[in-house]
Amino acid sequence: MKRVLDYLKRKSKSRERQRVLDNFYTMRMKKGKTTGADILDRISFGILFLVLLVILINRFVMNLIISLAIGFLILGIVITVLKRHNLSIREKKILEIKKEYRKKLEDEKILLHDEKMEDYIVSKYYERRELLKQSIKFMGKDKIIKLYLLFIVFFIMSFFSPYSNYYKAMGVISFSIASYIGAYNFTEYLKNKDKRDLHNKDLDI
Repeated sequence: MKRVLDYLKRKSKSRERQRVLDNFYTMRMKKGKTTGADILDRISFGILFLVLLVILINRFVMNLIISLAIGFLILGIVITVLKRHNLSIREKKILEIKKEYRKKLEDEKILLHDEKMEDYIVSKYYERRELLKQSIKFMGKDKIIKLYLLFIVFFIMSFFSPYSNYYKAMGVISFSIASYIGAYNFTEYLKNKDKRDLHNKDLDI
C-alpha cells in the first residue's frame, strides 16, 4: 500500500511539475498569457467558428440537426489538424526559449552551467505563488465577462432569428462555461484565503 501511495505522490508531483513548465513556456510564447487563458481563448474561438459554420451549412441543407452534426465534424477535423501543427511549432519554440533563457540566467550568474534550468523555473514558481497568495485576485475575470456577454448576445439573437433554439443552446453553453469558471475561481479564492489566514496566525504565534 505504501508503494502505491508513494507512486501516486510521485506521479502527482511529476504532473504538477509539467504543468508549471507548460505554463511557463506558454506565458513566454503568448506574452504573459497563461495556459488556462490560452485554452479559454481557443474555446471561445471554437464556439464562434462553430456558430458561423452551422449558420452557413444550414443555408444549404435547411436542417439544424444535420447542420450541427456536420459543423461538429468539420470542427473536429480542423482542431485535429491545427493541434498537430501547433504542437510541432510549440516544440520548436520551447527549444528556442530554453536556449535563450538559460543563456540569460548564466549571463546574470543566477544559474551555474551544471544546474538544471527547469528545476530553477519550478522552484521560482512556488516562491512566486506564495507571494501571490498575499494579494489574491480572480483569474480569468475578463474571460468570464466575455462569455457572459456572449450569452446575452445569443439570447437576444434567439428572439430575432428563425434558429431560436440553436442560439438559446449556444447561449446556455456560454453561460455554463462562464459560471463554471467563476465558481472555480471563487472556490480557489476561499481556499487560498483560508491558507493565508492560517499562515498569518502562525506568524503571530
